[in-house]
Amino acid sequence: MLRLMIVTALAVCATNAQAVKCESGKKTLYTDAQTCPAGYSFSTKYGTGTVSSIGKSERVRQQENEFLRRREAENSQYQTQAAQTQAQAAQQIANNAGLCTSLSDQARSLESAMRQPNSAQTLDYLKQQHRTVRDQMYRNKC
Repeated sequence: MLRLMIVTALAVCATNAQAVKCESGKKTLYTDAQTCPAGYSFSTKYGTGTVSSIGKSERVRQQENEFLRRREAENSQYQTQAAQTQAQAAQQIANNAGLCTSLSDQARSLESAMRQPNSAQTLDYLKQQHRTVRDQMYRNKC
């Protein structure tokens, strides 16, 4: 009984449209146009038939449009955040360029000083300073 009611309701709500069967090699295309698109020929095997289609209600269309608007707003916000992140990364690289040059010069100076004759205490101090400079270079991705 329930199935009969559902079928009846669908039949009442459905609109009938003519369908045309078009073929191209092994491909089959059903269309509601009166002619077949380029590359397809009209199939005479089964003739034409009817296609039932149920349209969307206005409420469903509004919900879909609202969803698409929200998605577009989220994408816009995401694009803005991505652009800001890229700008910050570029600024950080520009800031690090001067710092890296300075640290590199300092490391070369310490290496040069370590090649000179020094006492053991001075050499240990220079090694510690050199390690600190190299650590800073690593942390700043130089």
